[in-house]
Amino acid sequence: MRGKPASIYDPLFDLSSLSDAQRSEFSQHGLTTAFSVDAAILFHFATMGLFSLIHFGLMHSKLPMVKHDDFGGRRAIGFSFIPFFNLYWVFRFWLRLFDRVNLQMRLRGLRPAVSKRFMLATVIVSLIPGANLASLVVHPICIGRMQDTCNRIVPEASGQYKSMFEEL
Repeated sequence: MRGKPASIYDPLFDLSSLSDAQRSEFSQHGLTTAFSVDAAILFHFATMGLFSLIHFGLMHSKLPMVKHDDFGGRRAIGFSFIPFFNLYWVFRFWLRLFDRVNLQMRLRGLRPAVSKRFMLATVIVSLIPGANLASLVVHPICIGRMQDTCNRIVPEASGQYKSMFEEL
């Protein structure tokens, strides 16, 4: 019995099954400059999360659309303001960003640095009344890890990528 084929975002997906043209196309992104992890966390608190929504929402437009249901920045940000729908959309927004960024890491031979379970736990905790105070701790960690990972896929002037443990 054959199971459902693995999604390209699945960590178990064999990237060697992609053609060179596909691999090249999927590797093209618009992230050209690194942004300070500390500044991302500071702006997250200073704007009560609005900066994170816009900053990371725009990243959806800078990453290649690999699957038919990938979305750009306008949809990522705009759907976050629809009452009640945003309770569903917050999962789609963050988990798809996680998938897309980690695919970029894998295409470059780098180990993904953001845990999907941690990302999911952060979103769930932020939606539970009372428990969402914990998001004052987990959100900055999640945002910092995501920004650090995005910084790692920005090519240096030499065209090389930073290794996992190299200091920015």
